[in-house]
Amino acid sequence: MRTTSLLLALAAVAVAPSTAAAAENTPCTASRAKPQIVLAEKGAGAALYATHDLRLSLAQGPAGEAEVRSIVAPGARLDAEGESGAAALLWVDRPGPLTVTVRAADRDPALDPGSTGADTACTHVLSRTFTIAPAVGAKAGKLRRPRLVDRARRLWHRRVEYSFSVVAKGPKADLSPLTVRVRATRRGRFPGSGTRAVSHLFGRRAFEETEEPRSRGCAQGALICPQYRGSYPKGPTVYAWGRAGGVRVLVAVPTSYPSKVLGRRHIPTPWGVDVEVLQSGRRVARLRAAGRCTQGGQAAKCTFKKASTKP
Repeated sequence: MRTTSLLLALAAVAVAPSTAAAAENTPCTASRAKPQIVLAEKGAGAALYATHDLRLSLAQGPAGEAEVRSIVAPGARLDAEGESGAAALLWVDRPGPLTVTVRAADRDPALDPGSTGADTACTHVLSRTFTIAPAVGAKAGKLRRPRLVDRARRLWHRRVEYSFSVVAKGPKADLSPLTVRVRATRRGRFPGSGTRAVSHLFGRRAFEETEEPRSRGCAQGALICPQYRGSYPKGPTVYAWGRAGGVRVLVAVPTSYPSKVLGRRHIPTPWGVDVEVLQSGRRVARLRAAGRCTQGGQAAKCTFKKASTKP
């Protein structure tokens, strides 16, 4: 008898959720207007671009009460919490077709035609395919080179620096993160693949928040920081800062350091750097530079190898 009672109790517990689930999964009748899936970018036109913040919502009539219960969008990153006025936020990294399927809960008066108090809960299964357009990738700006003071004597301004920016602008800009990868050496040549690389990712979307890089013992923004003798660096310092629409890179070149040997004032500093900026696995900019510098009074005396920011 006790066994029979226990089985009946377990059956009741198992059946109750199934009945509730069945009520929730009841399809809405044809007389109940279906809402439409809307995918748009806030403040933009009708076009949808890869890597951008896309807001998903339901368009329905004045009597519409449908609420999103689940979203399936293969190939997209989904934030189900969304923001004000949106059911969810989506990000798609690759262009092409995107099929979005939504299950939405609603109330259908046709399920209780006699007003008997029957459950009118129902579910819409909605599906729509959108075309995601390719975004325009970031590009490198003009390379700022060390400032020449006297060409005949190969004298340069005492602050020997290279700098450039990589930016994606406009409504079609690729918003995927930018990665800065740096190699540096204290020899007067380009660093090889065997030289240790330091990388930092600069995110541009809400889920990719990052801090500015900072090497131990160096100023904020430094990816690579050399050893010092007093206040004189023995090698190159490479900085990278996030900026609106992209990143800015600066390479500070060493211009010799004091010698510990009596009678010798400064030791020349050979150096080499290889700085790459990548986006979505594609290299969009590269700076390879090398040379040798020493102090020349109020200027720096340097010899350089060719430098460029071409990928």
